[in-house]
Amino acid sequence: MDNVDKNIVAYLLKKYGENILPVENLPKAYCPGGIEKVKAIYLGCDPSNTHTTSMPYAFAHKCGCNYFNSFINSHTQQLACIGLTWETVYTQNLCRNYFQKETSINLKLWTKAAKEFWIEELKEELSQFDLTLPVLLTSQYLLEVLGTGGVEKIKAPEFYTCKKGIPIAADCNLLGRDLIPLYRGKNPYCKVSYHLKNDKWNSYKILIENYIDIN
Repeated sequence: MDNVDKNIVAYLLKKYGENILPVENLPKAYCPGGIEKVKAIYLGCDPSNTHTTSMPYAFAHKCGCNYFNSFINSHTQQLACIGLTWETVYTQNLCRNYFQKETSINLKLWTKAAKEFWIEELKEELSQFDLTLPVLLTSQYLLEVLGTGGVEKIKAPEFYTCKKGIPIAADCNLLGRDLIPLYRGKNPYCKVSYHLKNDKWNSYKILIENYIDIN
């Protein structure tokens, strides 16, 4: 049992009550290549799901539940599109605890927990990396909670059609690092996934590849 995780969950239970699952061992960051190989931080929302609360690592790595195979494969392909692998990213969730409900139907509490507790925890965790290391955001929700000065209101199509440049500057978000949207949901207008395997987003993919090469 991890005493740090145990204390965190006890604190969150006291603060938010039954909305938090009383699971004392929380998923750890996934970094199989070692921190010296990391080129970017790959950030998710939280580990909440309806299938398991015993994930050893973020993004369901090594959990042994076949349900998550397609989820992991999709992210593997997404990273490959910009020349990255699981060995070259530090994979973590903004909120490390399990909530009673999944993120999309739990946004009010998720946002509250992120702002009141987890953002500062993540900043401290990421202090092991140089501030030039960027954060790849896997969800629009992450930008909405991390962005400042109006950046949080920018929707995915503006980035993906290159109307808004990347990266999102370190002084325009609460992590103090460059941010890059790397979503997988669907464009509400053209019903096309934001996954970079889609040729529609080639120009945006090239922007990210060039940035990663520079850094």
